[in-house]
Amino acid sequence: MRFLTQYFELTRLQLLSMRSDVFIISLINIAFVAGFIFGFGYLFGDVSSRAGAFLTTGVATNAIIVVGLTMMPQFLAEAKQQGRLDYFRSLPISREAYILSLLTVVLVLSLPGIVLGLLTGWWRYDVSFDISPVILLVVPLAVLSLGGFGAAIAILSPRLQLTNAISQLSIFYFIFFAPVLLPRENLPTALQRTADLLPPTYAADAVRASLTDLEGTHLERSLLVLLGFAVASIAVAAASIRRRA
Repeated sequence: MRFLTQYFELTRLQLLSMRSDVFIISLINIAFVAGFIFGFGYLFGDVSSRAGAFLTTGVATNAIIVVGLTMMPQFLAEAKQQGRLDYFRSLPISREAYILSLLTVVLVLSLPGIVLGLLTGWWRYDVSFDISPVILLVVPLAVLSLGGFGAAIAILSPRLQLTNAISQLSIFYFIFFAPVLLPRENLPTALQRTADLLPPTYAADAVRASLTDLEGTHLERSLLVLLGFAVASIAVAAASIRRRA
């Protein structure tokens, strides 16, 4: 009970502290998503319905990646530099509740981009979705795994500049060299093997499996891997905060 109380109070505090940034961050994420949907259409011209479904679900996953692996680590890195993280470390609160409160903010910031990405893909490419209720589990689990991964990077990284560099490079990698926007079979074997070690691969697969009838998806496996990444990354981030307190 105490854990839940701390979690809800910390979430409320995080949302209030970022209330002036939520609209701007959500708007940036929406523009990022819409830009990919229309940009790929301009680049490749006629896009089939199935290719449009693949692209649309990949862009929706990218909305989570942008917030979880870019904004989350940058937010925590700035909190470390400005002393805000030390303040929360000094409080008698659960480190896990603190990390989960940040991940809830990531979920809130991701949702507008996810919804608009799917609606834009439906309108632009005439995508027909086969929506499963499992999507209500997939999205939070993807946020926990990707955002938790981003939090672990930020807390373990010794410098703000290094955190920013890693987060920016990760976006470049997941756009062009991972099976998020690109089919897995289009990638070299080495990149396919690398993708197997990273959570965005499984987040994109789970999103596709729960929203479309595209072949080659593995929902159960992806959910299990995402759960493993979520638990491990949150545990590492919380342990690092606890150790350095």
